[in-house]
Amino acid sequence: MNIIANQDKVGTSTFDLYLFKILYLLSFKKSKWLKKQINQIITDLETVKNGKMF
Repeated sequence: MNIIANQDKVGTSTFDLYLFKILYLLSFKKSKWLKKQINQIITDLETVKNGKMF
């Protein structure tokens, strides 16, 4: 079951992570916003994996 909550970014997937990583590489690692989003997705995925949602 996939939990989707747009405000908390709980519904992020590994596809989103790979998509942002590819876009980050295509921008020659100059986009600070993309790097920030990648870090946010990684922390969200770790939170879901560890079960520390609440």
